[in-house]
Amino acid sequence: MELSYISKTPGIGGTIKNSPEDFIVEEITTSGEILEINKKIEKETKENKFVHFILQKRDWSTSDAIKTIAKKLCISFKRFNFAGTKDKIAISTQLCSCFGIEKEEVEQLKIKDIRINGAWYANDKVKLGDLLGNRFTIKVEGVKENAEEIVNRIYSELNGTIPNYFGEQRFGTTRRNTHIIGEKLVRARLKDAMMTFICDSEGEEHVEAKLARKELQATGDFETALKKFPTHLRLERTVIAHLAENENDFAGAFRKLPRNILLLFIHAFQSHMFNILLSEKIKNVEKSDGNGNIIGYETELTKRENELLDELGIRKEDFKIRSLPEISSKGTKRAWLVELKDFSFSNNTFKFSLPAGSYATVALREFLDEK
Repeated sequence: MELSYISKTPGIGGTIKNSPEDFIVEEITTSGEILEINKKIEKETKENKFVHFILQKRDWSTSDAIKTIAKKLCISFKRFNFAGTKDKIAISTQLCSCFGIEKEEVEQLKIKDIRINGAWYANDKVKLGDLLGNRFTIKVEGVKENAEEIVNRIYSELNGTIPNYFGEQRFGTTRRNTHIIGEKLVRARLKDAMMTFICDSEGEEHVEAKLARKELQATGDFETALKKFPTHLRLERTVIAHLAENENDFAGAFRKLPRNILLLFIHAFQSHMFNILLSEKIKNVEKSDGNGNIIGYETELTKRENELLDELGIRKEDFKIRSLPEISSKGTKRAWLVELKDFSFSNNTFKFSLPAGSYATVALREFLDEK
């Protein structure tokens, strides 16, 4: 889906994330402190239930980094928490916590491309969303010769704000289908949703995985699929194993997945609808200050939101997922636009800060895309 732009000037082109060093993300804590790259932070605290620590990682996803730390410490991944996930192809910092360990255990970790920039005791865990935002330093390769002039022109057109779209990563890293699965769950089409999850091969980069997905789509033979699906597809193999033993129990198969994964599907569909509505507002030059709705079963719908649901053939009540009530969503609010703070561009490098939940890739599309 092509989303509308606020700026009208064609962008500078180029590519990002050519190496982790080209994409730096520094978390901004709730107190406004920036967790700077390679900067050690020390805090005097007494021994307590939780250890807070600053994780700096290079070319690691947040979940893989935490899982590796947990394995090194011989403890459960479930004892860890963090304020927000960070890009894999990046150098990033973020605040994390762990229950029931000594801070020295974290400080003494030796893992390639992982560094601990300080650890201290605290009386509570770090909660998801416990951050003000992130500061980005992003280098772009292959831009136009007059890049600075173009960037300055686009920045003036933006008037200090960007559309608060959900970024592409919200919809899956390669197959880009999480919102499609979510929509099918909302429509109570559990079998269809499950087969999309395990069989959709569009965008699949792994050859063996692509063949296995296509074969299962054609045969519906879960027992054979379990032998052919690559071991790295752990989640798919988990649900396939359940369906091999429990024919047509698609609700039970979905329940084999972690709840946060199931919620991702529903949230991705809600995010997709938000993007549609915001894109229309920008295209029609409508007033976009304030908050828009992330539609759920308790949302007070606007006229246009009612029309969109009618076009899709669903009702807001459908977000009460009767077959999987634990992933029902009542809806929430999200700002239409967000401020682009501390912005600069020189030597083909962007620097700026965004609030929590906003995407650097969304900001960059205004400056890079040809429109």
